[in-house]
Amino acid sequence: MSKNKSVKQQARQAREARQARRVVNGIFIALILLMVLSLVAYYLFTK
Repeated sequence: MSKNKSVKQQARQAREARQARRVVNGIFIALILLMVLSLVAYYLFTK
């Protein structure tokens, strides 16, 4: 019984770690896109 519980706990921790990595990667991608869009807007409005 405790072996099954520990396996489930490890699986849950792995899922949570993957989800946390996805969130962090999504934030970085969003920041990069925001920077690119702001640079494009800056160049368009300054000409």
